[in-house]
Amino acid sequence: MASVNWTNVTDFGQLPSEANNVSGGSFWVSMFFMLWIIMMLLLINWGFEVAILVSSFVFLVIGLLLAYTNLIAWQWVLVQVGVLVCMFFYIIWSSRKIRS
Repeated sequence: MASVNWTNVTDFGQLPSEANNVSGGSFWVSMFFMLWIIMMLLLINWGFEVAILVSSFVFLVIGLLLAYTNLIAWQWVLVQVGVLVCMFFYIIWSSRKIRS
């Protein structure tokens, strides 16, 4: 089990990044995706598409904040953008009326 080297933390701003240092860089990424899944499960009562769209948009904003503070990499924010784009295309495709 890794332990925190408290001599590396000299101000309050370094405290969140120390969690990544101890966990090998996976703490904030795993928290990001776990909370995204929890939010999807909380919103599933309003429908699958709504749950994914709302939770992906909210976590796109949260991901931007985490990426600007260098707690997660930008590629994880792009995952949220990809999910949103795929869901937009799915909703457009599934809402087409078939003309006979």
